[in-house]
Amino acid sequence: METNDLKNFIDVNRESFEVYDYAQDDWQIISEKLDVAEKRAKSVVIPMKYVWRAAAVFLVAIGATFYMSWVNWKSQSQEVMMSAELQEAEYYYGELIATKVAHISQLDQNAEQEVFRNMESLDQAFNELKSDLKDNADNEEVIHAMMDNYKIKLQILEQIITQLEERKKL
Repeated sequence: METNDLKNFIDVNRESFEVYDYAQDDWQIISEKLDVAEKRAKSVVIPMKYVWRAAAVFLVAIGATFYMSWVNWKSQSQEVMMSAELQEAEYYYGELIATKVAHISQLDQNAEQEVFRNMESLDQAFNELKSDLKDNADNEEVIHAMMDNYKIKLQILEQIITQLEERKKL
């Protein structure tokens, strides 16, 4: 009902609404201006404060990624250095132990087998230390304990050699 009343009112008072007379070309210009305004309204304008915030978040994310990569690289390079040092020490002590065992073998054939049986407990302790080293549990302390294990083996072998040499002199 209300729309009919409005329509009737407009139809009755049309002449009072048409006060201004526009040429047909004017409507084309107005339509074009409206199209341009619609196109402009479709583009989204982002305030600069949001752009700066997004850039800051991006930089923090890049910085955190770089830092984590650097820490990971640093720990890996330390592990490589430790493992290189450990391999060198294992080779050095292994050669010394092999030399001592060969010397014991020259002094007494039966003593070599006895030495290997007695060294089993030190070898087990050494293997446990190696597994601890793989777990990365206090690398430096584990490496020192491994070196101590080698030193103890060498001391034991030297004591056996001195005892065998003393026995041979008698």
